[in-house]
Amino acid sequence: MPQKTRDRSLGDGVFFAEDDYIGFSPRIVILIADLLCVVAIFCLVAFAWFNVIGDYNLVFAAIVIASIWLYLVPLKRSSFRTLGYRLVGARLVTLRGTTPSLLMLTFRELMWLFGPLGLGIDLIFCGIDSDRQTLRDRFTNMCLVKNSAQPIGRGEIHLAYVNTFGYTFALPRVTGRQASP
Repeated sequence: MPQKTRDRSLGDGVFFAEDDYIGFSPRIVILIADLLCVVAIFCLVAFAWFNVIGDYNLVFAAIVIASIWLYLVPLKRSSFRTLGYRLVGARLVTLRGTTPSLLMLTFRELMWLFGPLGLGIDLIFCGIDSDRQTLRDRFTNMCLVKNSAQPIGRGEIHLAYVNTFGYTFALPRVTGRQASP
């Protein structure tokens, strides 16, 4: 009889102590703080544009979108981080423990607008997930952890199947957790 081999095509990842993952309440603080910053960015750009140019057009919209993108994407992966991340002391890492790419962070942010589920369901999932991660985090292979968090071990990355609201998702997660010696 042929021997079954384990699928290791997704590679190995790292995991953190349970208390190092950022949960529901701190994420609410992050959302509120970052939303206030995004509104402030929009207001500043709108005020400056109106005083210099006078009327709003597609160039104005492009500048607003670019300004908000600069705040929400590159700043999250930098050591400075957004205001919400600084207040909570959080940072994003990939399942492999590295800094996420700009492309994946952009995809993660666009999931608020175009994702299959809304903000409420995303946060509810955070409350029931064993690693306190949202669906956006799972889709993009990321974890939101404390800034001071260090990986405590390695494990294989496998797909976990989640059935919710009529959808079935195959979401990557680190399994077979074993503490590092």
